[in-house]
Amino acid sequence: MGKTPREIVVSNGRVLVALDNKMMVRDFFYPNIGLENHVNGHSFKLGIWTENKFSWIDKNWDIKMKYLPDTLVSTCIATNEGAALQLEINDAIHSSMDVYLRKIVIHNNINRKRDVRLFFSHDFHIYGEDTGDTAIYEPIMKSIIHYKRKRYFLINGITDQNQGIYQFATGQKESFGKEGTWKDAEDGDLQGNPVAQGSVDSTVSFKLEIEANSSNIIYYWIACGKDLNQIKNLDSKIKITGVEQLLLETENYWSAWINKQNIDIRILPRDVTRLFKTSLLIMRSHVDNNGGIIASCDSDVLQFNRDTYSYVWPRDGAIVALAFDMAGYPEVSRMFFQFCNKIISDDGYFSHKYSPDGSIGSSWHAMVDLRGKLQLPIQEDETALVLFALYKHFQKYHDVEFIATVYPRLVLKSTEFLLDFVDPQTGLPKPSFDIWEEKIGVYSSTVSTVISALQSAAKLAKVFYDRERQDLLSAAAIKMKENMLTKLYDPKVKRFKKAIYSDNSNDLTIDSSITFAFTQGGFEADSEQVRNSMNAVIEKLWIKSDIGGLARYENDDYHRIFLDTPGNPWFICTLWLARWHIATASSIEALNKGLTLLKWTAKHALPSGELAEQINPHTGEAISVAPLVWSHAEFVIAVCEYVEKQKELSSIIQNIGLNALGKSS
Repeated sequence: MGKTPREIVVSNGRVLVALDNKMMVRDFFYPNIGLENHVNGHSFKLGIWTENKFSWIDKNWDIKMKYLPDTLVSTCIATNEGAALQLEINDAIHSSMDVYLRKIVIHNNINRKRDVRLFFSHDFHIYGEDTGDTAIYEPIMKSIIHYKRKRYFLINGITDQNQGIYQFATGQKESFGKEGTWKDAEDGDLQGNPVAQGSVDSTVSFKLEIEANSSNIIYYWIACGKDLNQIKNLDSKIKITGVEQLLLETENYWSAWINKQNIDIRILPRDVTRLFKTSLLIMRSHVDNNGGIIASCDSDVLQFNRDTYSYVWPRDGAIVALAFDMAGYPEVSRMFFQFCNKIISDDGYFSHKYSPDGSIGSSWHAMVDLRGKLQLPIQEDETALVLFALYKHFQKYHDVEFIATVYPRLVLKSTEFLLDFVDPQTGLPKPSFDIWEEKIGVYSSTVSTVISALQSAAKLAKVFYDRERQDLLSAAAIKMKENMLTKLYDPKVKRFKKAIYSDNSNDLTIDSSITFAFTQGGFEADSEQVRNSMNAVIEKLWIKSDIGGLARYENDDYHRIFLDTPGNPWFICTLWLARWHIATASSIEALNKGLTLLKWTAKHALPSGELAEQINPHTGEAISVAPLVWSHAEFVIAVCEYVEKQKELSSIIQNIGLNALGKSS
């Protein structure tokens, strides 16, 4: 199966289900977001049979997928005009129960009564493995159960004609030439095999008699648990309460959650407002309730390097936490900072990435270079960004008691590391891997974050009346900023260098990450150095096509499609540019440059509102993982900064008007 974006993601912090653009389930996490993917990019198909004809819901159907407004509940429509059928589907994970819910309204758009059968196939790979599973029909509950060790999934449903599962089949797959029970469905009948073990799948069907030009409903669910009793109890609760009520509860929960944000977004265009809310919801869907924030649930990247984005990068998480704080969700960011407080090393730095249980994730960062010289396999900006985001959290919410719980480890240990990880000859940080995780060196983006982190830590030290530490950190930040100006700013080309490498060579590649010089507050956005650097970024990295957008850096080959562009447009890079326009705007007219890029982002989101990592520079098609939580976080941050700047400029204009009126009177 080729790369397809995840159009819909539904979650409750323990269960996450992602659907592709054919409404097939492709990712199924439980009981932690990002840890165990029980589908792992395989697919749960949806098919329909009527009048001796069968069809999987695929490219032959017209499919539209969105969210109900202000919710993590989908509203999807699949239409097949030739078959005179239409499906309306709602997907959700209940807000408090670990249950995946589906409501399917089947419209019979023809002038005769028809028998219709709807088929659901389940290609579980429990614990992400394809061996040792069992699929069994449970006759008392009249359901299918997939299980292995401490993971149980119960599949059941009921029609509005009060009929449960009509037919079922369990069988083997991916071995001995067996394709799976989904193949058995294509004649409209299932053979009823009650148990299979090994590499297995299952398919169930529901039967409806639908009157001419009428519709009926199927309610379907998958209950998740760690033992048989848990899923039996959940199944009973669902039958007593009803899927309709559970969906309503979930809609109301997310509507209440999203509308608690504390910034006034009424001044924004409708498409920007809609994406702002969707971004917050998608960000929350990727937060494990233990605090880890994964980069993306999209497992299709497995096809390329046999690993996923379902890890916690401290850098990505810090930016997401910052976005949540700015939008008014401190309870989510606190969970992340508590997670960071647990996982930071005793030496005061973060490793490359982590699993949501806090264990160190896979890495491609070597501990020695090609010459055998030792190097620390980290990205120092990840440690620095967490510290920066933590101070921003305190600056807004002043929750001294919470900061006190993480200060001894998260703040003191990390600052000791940042102070120690400095080259005495240059006064700059020692080499580490860059923000794009490709090379090791001393990067302007990394040095900028370290300066900001030291400044942040100094302000936190002031809160706890540690004057000696405050002075030490402030002096270190000032000194490092001076060294950055003398060693990483090139007065000849009038911009910041990308990096200095261990052989003392300079990398003058124009890289969008130079925006870190001002986004973290190390340098003023309208300073000569930042302005010169950003003008070079615009000149060299803006995509000169009908699509537009900003590339990462010159000649970026990652997923590159065309050689006539410096690379593909990335949402995060384009939003960095938007943030610079916002930060430097001295008039409403100038501020509109930032708004234009916010609207550009909304225009190139998927129909559901999800943002990919990057897009095709000539078609706008999503490339690489989708959704990418970092993309959504940068959008939320940019919107919050736009609203604040618009308020500031409007106040200035109003005061000028009042002063002028006072003088004339």
